[in-house]
Amino acid sequence: MDKIIIFETFYNPIEANIVKARLMDSGVQCFLSDENTITINPLYTQALGGVKLHLFEKDAERARSILQAEEGEIPLTEEAEAATVAVCPNCGSSNVGYVQATKKRFGPFTVIVSLLLMIYPFHAKKTHHCFNCQNEF
Repeated sequence: MDKIIIFETFYNPIEANIVKARLMDSGVQCFLSDENTITINPLYTQALGGVKLHLFEKDAERARSILQAEEGEIPLTEEAEAATVAVCPNCGSSNVGYVQATKKRFGPFTVIVSLLLMIYPFHAKKTHHCFNCQNEF
């Protein structure tokens, strides 16, 4: 009888399911544990130790090679792609991120609604931010 091991632990159930699907598509039998509990109550993540990916011990090396081979092939989202191609127009630096704005981050509608409801503004603008010269564009 083959021994089942915990191959990897994830703190995000979505990421765990993506890795599981990659391995299952490649013919490696595996399953997740604690996925439903953490999906229903994310505060249990630390207590349970995350979502665990189990597989047969004999398939561990094959699973590592599959995941390492596919590591560079993950397509970027539009947001991530925009952040990687951006160059600061002020200083020409590529040390730029697509993050929450630090200047003028709340629109007038958001400010009015948050004042009327007496809550913290719920919508903040995102913008490209240069970490060298602090310019936002």
